[in-house]
Amino acid sequence: MRKLLTGLLLTVAAMVSAQSVAPVTILESGHSHNDYTHEHPLFDALQYGYKSIEIDVWLHKGKLIVDHNGLALDSGKKDIEELYLRPIQERIQANRGQVYAGDTTPTIFMVEFKNDPEACYVVLKELIERYKPILADRLGHGGPIKLLITGNRPWRSLRTDRELYITADADISQSADSLPPHVIERVSDPYSSHFAWRGHGAMPKKQRARLDALVKTAHEHGRQIRFYAAPQDERVWSTLLDAGVDWINADDLPRFAIFYKDYIRTNGKPKNCHCVRW
Repeated sequence: MRKLLTGLLLTVAAMVSAQSVAPVTILESGHSHNDYTHEHPLFDALQYGYKSIEIDVWLHKGKLIVDHNGLALDSGKKDIEELYLRPIQERIQANRGQVYAGDTTPTIFMVEFKNDPEACYVVLKELIERYKPILADRLGHGGPIKLLITGNRPWRSLRTDRELYITADADISQSADSLPPHVIERVSDPYSSHFAWRGHGAMPKKQRARLDALVKTAHEHGRQIRFYAAPQDERVWSTLLDAGVDWINADDLPRFAIFYKDYIRTNGKPKNCHCVRW
């Protein structure tokens, strides 16, 4: 019985190890929106090859608790270390230093601070010290995980601190900001603040011209661009990619993965910027 149990455990371990290094089609423009809401946070996104993963956190009792609305934070909800940093560290160790086998570009953890940004920043820096071997610096050198802050950004610290392992996501109106692109790496806005088109027919010419102009300005200043709360629609996704938008918010992870594979099969890799990341 003991030999049977040992054999079973070894088989399971081998399966897990094989799964961790299994090849996957990487979704270079795929952003897993509110990733923690999926059935298997982090792992569903990794299964489909997402390169940007969104994590909302609240500072509570010295920990960055993963949650959207900040309710019932004492109810056993997990913090970012337990839900994301520790599991990704284990995966990277199993994958010989990579998130995805054969991929040498950083995967981005976009951490949204929901409260007290400066205090959240202090706690995140403490975590950086513990996980530095798996982290990339602001220019993408080093480990395979890159940290980017959104939501309530600690601008005071980001403007003055010498922290090398954190970049920021700003509003699209800050595309031409004087801060360099290794500080403001990405700019994001709600889709509806710029466009009314929902995917029916072709995008109206005036809205397409605005889209092209916003992308051009962001890329000229070395920044990536993203529109959140966009329609979850293949025609919208295709238009955004055609225009050079760097990141596409996905709520339905398998649906976007299927679309993206078909898109690159027909059109080739998107001609977007990924300015700092690459």
